[in-house]
Amino acid sequence: MPPADDRLEASPLGLSTIAYSAIVNLALRGFSYLPYRLRRSSLRMTFVCLKPVMARFVSDRMVDAFATILASSRRESRQFTYRKLRHDMAALIEWMALGRRSTRGLTRDIGHLSTESGDDLAWLAAQRGAVIGTLHFGPYALGLAWLIRRYFNGHKVIIFKNEDSQDESRAIARLKEIGADVEFVSPKALAELPRITREIRQGAVAIIMIDMPPQVGRTDTFDLLGRPVAVATGAVDLAALARVPLMLLRIRESGKGDRVEVGEIFDIARQDDGSRARAASRITRFIADTIHHHPEQWHMWERYGEYVQDQQRIAA
Repeated sequence: MPPADDRLEASPLGLSTIAYSAIVNLALRGFSYLPYRLRRSSLRMTFVCLKPVMARFVSDRMVDAFATILASSRRESRQFTYRKLRHDMAALIEWMALGRRSTRGLTRDIGHLSTESGDDLAWLAAQRGAVIGTLHFGPYALGLAWLIRRYFNGHKVIIFKNEDSQDESRAIARLKEIGADVEFVSPKALAELPRITREIRQGAVAIIMIDMPPQVGRTDTFDLLGRPVAVATGAVDLAALARVPLMLLRIRESGKGDRVEVGEIFDIARQDDGSRARAASRITRFIADTIHHHPEQWHMWERYGEYVQDQQRIAA
C-alpha cells in the first residue's frame, strides 16, 4: 500500500453516487424550509440513519489526505471527514434557508443565535463606518442575517462575496427585507474600491471574508497546522483606507446553538508597512486559532492546495 499523501482531490463520481448526490441535494433544499431546530435535527438524523449513503461522499483519498494534514490516524480522519461533511451541509442549508424562509420565520431562526460580545457589537454599530472580517466557517449565512437584523438594521452593508448562485441571489433579496441596504460585491472588484471606501467613511459597514486564497488581493503568510499558508489580507487595506475600526468575528455551531464570537477590534493607525504587518498578523492569528480548535467547521478545505506555500502543494 503506498504511503498516504496530503492531496485533497475530488474522486471521479459514478452514476450511483451522482444519483445519491442529487437526492441529498433535494433533501437539503427540503430541510431549508424548516424552522431552525427542526432543520438542524433533520440533518443530524440523516447522517445517523443514512450513514451508508453519506459514506459515498467520503473517499479513501480524502481520508488519507486529512490524516496527513491533521497528523491523525485514518480512523480519526474518517470521523473528522464525516463531521466536516455535516458542517458543510449545515452551512449550505442556511444559505438556502436565507432565501426560502419567510421573513417572520427567518426572524425566529435568528433568535437561536447568541453572543457574549453584545457590548462590542453595539459599540461597533455606533461608529461612523466599520469593517468586519469573518471566515467561511460555521453556519455563517445565518450569522450575517443575525448581525444585520440585530445591530446594523438600517445601515448600508457591503458584503464581499461572489454572488454565484440562485440561492445567494435570493439571500440578498431576503437580507434587504429584514432591514438593511445590502450590496454584494466581488472580492476582485478593484474598480469599486474608491466608491466602497467612500461609502464606509460615510457610515457603511463592510463585511469581508478574511480566509480567501492568496490570488485575491494582497496576501500574508503564516503557519497553519505545521505548514506555511497564505491568505488574502485586503481587509487590512480596506480598514486603513477608510480609517475605520476592524472587527474579527466568527459564527460557530455548538451543541447549544450558534455562537457569534468576536475576536480583536482594532484600528490600523497608519498605512505604513509596519502597521499593516502588525494588523495582518492579528488576522492570521485569528484564522489559525479558529481552524486549529474547530477544523471541521471550516468550509474551504477543498481549496486547501491554493493556500499552501511550500513544495508539498495539495491538488484541489
